[in-house]
Amino acid sequence: MGKSRGVIASDKARGMAAMLAPNPPFRARLNYLLFNSEFHCVVVYRLGRYARLLREHRPAAGLVLTFAHRVINRFVTHLDHVDISPQADIGPGLLLMHRHGVLIGPVIVGRNCVIHQNVTIGQRVAGGDRGLPTIGDNVWIGPAAVITGSVNIGDGVTISAGSVLSKDVPDRCLVAGNPARVIVKDYDNAPMIGVQPD
Repeated sequence: MGKSRGVIASDKARGMAAMLAPNPPFRARLNYLLFNSEFHCVVVYRLGRYARLLREHRPAAGLVLTFAHRVINRFVTHLDHVDISPQADIGPGLLLMHRHGVLIGPVIVGRNCVIHQNVTIGQRVAGGDRGLPTIGDNVWIGPAAVITGSVNIGDGVTISAGSVLSKDVPDRCLVAGNPARVIVKDYDNAPMIGVQPD
């Protein structure tokens, strides 16, 4: 559980940095923890992920936690319209900027990913492509973007609003369109995601 707490702490720090003024007072931080639905959606995903991993080592406890996650996740899915698969492997620093309409399948996503509303990330199915996306670190995904199929998205990529992406994207590119294509190479998205590249 220690590792999970560290990941949630990273998610919380990223969310507070994006939503609150620098050095927020205690009351603002408490309000964020209690009432920020985007953060709650991330915590529910982390709970499901932890339950899944716990089942491998302590099946009985993992089963109880998995059941609890499914009940809570059902509520979050209906209330906030967010469904993140507990099979997804998402690095620390996940930031949901707007929670509605976010669907994420069992994909791999790196650290410090920013995801806006109405984003779908998962299996393409059409054309027999049952692969899943792999997304690097420090990626910004704009509203209504769709990422499907066996694609690799590099580190520092920016995916513009409304993009439909089904091809690989190299590091530090800005992509846009339907189908999405590279618009700018060597694009610096650090100001957008609030994290300096390594």
